[in-house]
Amino acid sequence: MWWRTNGERRAMSSSRTLEYFRRAHVGRFVGWGVPDGLQGPLQVATNYCNWLFAFDDAVCDERLGGSTPGSLATYLTRMARMLETPTVPMLRDDKWAMSLLDIQLTLAAHATPAQVYRWVDQVQDYFTGLVWEAAIRETGEIASLSDYIMMWQKNSATLSALAFIEVAGGYVLTAEEVHDPRVHALQDISAALVGWCNDIVSYNKEAFREQHFGFPEIQNLVPVLADEQGCSIDEAARQAVVMHDTAMRRLAELSEQVCRQAGPGLSCFVEGLCQWVRGSLEWHLTTDRYADPNDPGEPVADHVAMPAVLASPTTAAGPGALEVPAVAWWWDC
Repeated sequence: MWWRTNGERRAMSSSRTLEYFRRAHVGRFVGWGVPDGLQGPLQVATNYCNWLFAFDDAVCDERLGGSTPGSLATYLTRMARMLETPTVPMLRDDKWAMSLLDIQLTLAAHATPAQVYRWVDQVQDYFTGLVWEAAIRETGEIASLSDYIMMWQKNSATLSALAFIEVAGGYVLTAEEVHDPRVHALQDISAALVGWCNDIVSYNKEAFREQHFGFPEIQNLVPVLADEQGCSIDEAARQAVVMHDTAMRRLAELSEQVCRQAGPGLSCFVEGLCQWVRGSLEWHLTTDRYADPNDPGEPVADHVAMPAVLASPTTAAGPGALEVPAVAWWWDC
């Protein structure tokens, strides 16, 4: 109401934002992804995933006018440096930086220095993806399918989330295991599956919020496919599902191959990747984050329907590889 103070308005906005993220149930996302993980690392992982969703919305996807690549590059380079030198943070007055630093320091209490380093490296890769996404939005053009997939592998931040599997499992992979090309491929496939599932499930909600609230143009696999193939959105959604199912088959084939020769730690990690993909799928199909497009207190629309292609069995993907340069190498390992 008109007589509310600025402080009261900010409090209401903060309360609505908290409710918006509370109903996403991010804890289920992490819990279903690592159901047998250690409590301490799982709490850190949950805090990080909550941070990711909130940061991505506030700074990139749901910021009116969007963020320019130049401003993001400067800001995220400072934040990346802060993670490299956590004892001398550069952004002491920034809530996003300080909360991320707190996550890093808490992770360090449960992980080895090598595990923390790998997580930091993946977070910095996420920052690179955010700048790339902003650059594409600034041009007003739609990325090619291969470019979009490469960008999404970075700016989805999935690889940085997958880093918690090892820590929560209570084991440490060797450098040889981590850098095995097949393990690299398994992580890349897992990140793609989580990201593509997110795009398929979230498209209707993202399109609604862009049109109704004026948020920046969405970056999503479905319209990218529609543009590249010159087809309808519905047909593009079906193609996205076929891509997803083809990648899922490759994940199953390659993980079985690796586990036949792997030691106990690597076997646990590979199984953990598959479990994270399975838990992510369950979470995406049940969370209110993608079914309800409304801001809390602003019921401007009913719940959006999931894409129709998910409501019934789809045409099974063929046994061949995906003919997209960004991912075709998965079948060469």
